[in-house]
Amino acid sequence: MGIFFMPTWRELSEQNLEAAYILMHHGYFRISISRSYYAAYCAATHEIVQHVNNFQYGWNNPPHSRVSRYIQNNMPLSQQKKDKISILIDSLRNYRETADYRPNDQIDFDDAINCLRDALSVQTEFWGVRR
Repeated sequence: MGIFFMPTWRELSEQNLEAAYILMHHGYFRISISRSYYAAYCAATHEIVQHVNNFQYGWNNPPHSRVSRYIQNNMPLSQQKKDKISILIDSLRNYRETADYRPNDQIDFDDAINCLRDALSVQTEFWGVRR
C-alpha cells in the first residue's frame, strides 16, 4: 500500500485548470469546460471553507447552487470583487451544465477558451497572478 495524499481545494483547483487547458488543446471542449468550472468551484470552496464550517446536508463544502451566496455573505472581500467572482462562477456553472447535459447544444473552442480564462480569473481574484 502506498501513502494516501489528500489534496487541498486549492490543489484541486490548480489541477482542474491544468486539465482544462490540456483537454481544450486536444479538442475536448465539453470536458475542458467542465474542468474549468471545477477549477473555479474548488478555488471558491478553498476560500469559503476558511470562513464557514457548516454546510447543507452535512457536507464539507458548499452545494454548487449556493457558491455565489456563500461568497456574497461570508467572504471578507470588497463588494466589487465578490460580485465579479460570483458572476464568473455562475456563468461557468451554466456553461458546465450545457457542456455536460445538453449534447445537442453547440460547444466550440471559443467557449472552452472563454471558460478557461474565466476560471483563471476566479483564481486570480482570490490568489493574485500565478507565477
